[in-house]
Amino acid sequence: MSDRVDSNPKVYVILNDLQIPWQDKRVLDNLVLPFIEDLQPDGVILNGDIVDSYQLSEFTKDPLSKWDLGQEIKEAHQLMDRLEWVEEKIWIGGNHEARLRKYVWKHAPALACLPQIQFETLFGLADHGFKWLPYGKYIRLGKLLVTHGSLVIKHSAMSAKAHFDKYGCSVLHGHTHRMGSYYITQRGVPSVAYENGCLCRLDPEYADSPNWQRGFSVVTVFVGSYFNVQQCPIVNVRGKPTFHYGTERFAG
Repeated sequence: MSDRVDSNPKVYVILNDLQIPWQDKRVLDNLVLPFIEDLQPDGVILNGDIVDSYQLSEFTKDPLSKWDLGQEIKEAHQLMDRLEWVEEKIWIGGNHEARLRKYVWKHAPALACLPQIQFETLFGLADHGFKWLPYGKYIRLGKLLVTHGSLVIKHSAMSAKAHFDKYGCSVLHGHTHRMGSYYITQRGVPSVAYENGCLCRLDPEYADSPNWQRGFSVVTVFVGSYFNVQQCPIVNVRGKPTFHYGTERFAG
């Protein structure tokens, strides 16, 4: 017999590490975004590194690359357009969004006070109804803390553990481009930490055969702030990117 403690839970989809222009367009446009449209969640959280800020990076860049910040802004608008109908929309900055601030502080500090070159203004988040939280900030979905993350340990789930140790509570983060979960019970109280994968290509120019996994999560929040997280790892099945949600299979 089921115990229906909440007949109207709130549902959120958490996406991170698209790293536009390196997003996996087939996975995003043909699989994940149509799934969100079918699911009709209460909210969507873009949990950092949604854009790469490629030309602002201090890393060595391909001098022949055609990607510039204007193209990233254009494709970010296209993504936000697809999510225009969602009621609650939050964009939490990651370290890649923070590249803009670092670039201005280093190369043009006199311009740092201008609102026009703040990330949220330059990318037009408010025009699409997105609330902006800068890198390092977080939100809570019930008892679950959601943030981009800042720690990377070699193996899956160990970064999740590191973030649990940092925050001392259940947490879902991105940043590592890996999927994983870490469970712990202290003084009879269970907690869990999740790594939320990525939605970028797995063959970027700057990494050779990286140990990454594509995926995202759906978070359901119930009365009393209790939550359920279903991680949706995306794998190739017969040449098609595929994931499962509940008992359903989705392929792009």
